[in-house]
Amino acid sequence: MIWPTIAIAAVISSGCHAANTFSAKVELDHTTYVGTRLSNEVDEFIGIRYAEAPLGDLRFRAPQPPKQQPDVQRATSFGDYCIGTNETVDVGVSEDCLFVNIWRPSNATRESKLPFWVFIQGGGFNLNYSPNYNGSEVVEKSNNNIVLVNFNWRVGVYGFLAGKPMEKFGDLNVGLLDQLAVLLWVQDHIHQFGGNPDHVVIHGSSAGAGSVALHLLNPANTRLFTGAIMESTFMPTQPLASELEWQYERFIQTVGCSEGNARLQMRCLREKTTKELQKGNVATPFPGGPSQPLPVWPWTPCTDGDLIPDKPLDMYKRGEFIKVPMIIGNNENEGAYFTANASTEEEVRLFIGSNYPRLSKTKITEITEYYPRTNPVPQHAEWFPSAEQAYGESTFTCPALAILNAAGKFDGSQELNLPKSVKLWSYHMNVYDEEYVAMGLGCPHGYEEGLIFGPSGTKIPKRYQPPASFSTYNAPLVSIVMNYWISFVLTLSPNTHKDPSAPIWEHWGGGNARSKLLVRLGELRMEPMTEAQVTRCDFWNEMDRSL
Repeated sequence: MIWPTIAIAAVISSGCHAANTFSAKVELDHTTYVGTRLSNEVDEFIGIRYAEAPLGDLRFRAPQPPKQQPDVQRATSFGDYCIGTNETVDVGVSEDCLFVNIWRPSNATRESKLPFWVFIQGGGFNLNYSPNYNGSEVVEKSNNNIVLVNFNWRVGVYGFLAGKPMEKFGDLNVGLLDQLAVLLWVQDHIHQFGGNPDHVVIHGSSAGAGSVALHLLNPANTRLFTGAIMESTFMPTQPLASELEWQYERFIQTVGCSEGNARLQMRCLREKTTKELQKGNVATPFPGGPSQPLPVWPWTPCTDGDLIPDKPLDMYKRGEFIKVPMIIGNNENEGAYFTANASTEEEVRLFIGSNYPRLSKTKITEITEYYPRTNPVPQHAEWFPSAEQAYGESTFTCPALAILNAAGKFDGSQELNLPKSVKLWSYHMNVYDEEYVAMGLGCPHGYEEGLIFGPSGTKIPKRYQPPASFSTYNAPLVSIVMNYWISFVLTLSPNTHKDPSAPIWEHWGGGNARSKLLVRLGELRMEPMTEAQVTRCDFWNEMDRSL
């Protein structure tokens, strides 16, 4: 099995570079933390609490600031990651999970004003898919010119339970509110780590990228970041809170909290143990969808009229988003990890229907006409490639294209009197990896993260290790991709400090519109989107309100 699971208890520090005998120290307004000074001249502060434990009365509520701690606190081991959908309560995973990790150059001072890089991990809004990436490698690679931050945030039912009782006796989209709390925490404390509050780049993968896309929709966030990176953007259909009443009712029935009025129900939910709530933190069929297969991501954000003012893609099309430079891209086989191993065309239809139950049978049949049976791949049934492409494009690739096209109208290159700072770059990750091809996965969702943070940076305590090829024949790509990303964080352009062997990454709206950087060993070049994919994405994006 590739990317094997690692026992979390075995990982008590990042382990990327040995620590020397000196400690790193930072004074915050509520306490003082002592971290670790690594041998590569990077200071590591891990497991810093950015909010109170969301337990008891704080469960299902917006995060609250951490309490004053008079004693010096150690920031030398990762905190628990947030328990997700279908997970088991275990060592290292809990609801007490609101921790931030920071890597800074050891010589950074309050006057350094270094760019701040904030990474939001993914996991379909249902998991902390990649907690505790080690940021020391990219800080070192930047010649110690950046500060990197990552963190955990609430997911699954703890982050996205919706319905009228939640509006009255709790808060909606608390997982997104956790992220916002970190961005505000960064503004308050960035100078203590040598960072510049006026130069913050937010970066996410999958649901983390979808979160970035959502934060760009709220004008109140304008001062919080100056650039954005969205990899494999997962931005689901975002129903209204009132449309998710069924999910709330099903959840309270499952965990035994359906008695009494809404206030008593919420009290019951707050008195339950995590183990008891996990019985309801599972995937169940969407109304109108088939009983099998179950939807891939059952708990997702809702349009709340506040944090998410309106349907996201509608807002992008109207130009109602914060206009900053952006990198937006996708991998070739976005659906490979999530798609049903379909043997027949009917199984493809059932899978699409389970994830998009509002679609009519006629529309689902039309979808399969866009994705006919194609060449088989190893270790999978004959209709898997069609299902994989349909799900990957509908869920990740085409929403990203919709954002690119919407933002492209405001990049200043096509019309006069438009902001000149909205520059766009896009990529198509299609790395050839023998092991992944043999598994029938191609270049799947999340593959790029090991190229950005480095093979040692992504040896994480929960999910996966990066492909072995990143340390062998695909190793040259690590330096190239990492430098593009570091350059963007430093200068809001991927080209300023690119690897000398890498080509100029052309602007999305430049001379070759709809042109992406193809990332593949020996074939690093700009390529246009195929007309077939553009046609399929037009089909999906026109259906956005029907999904």
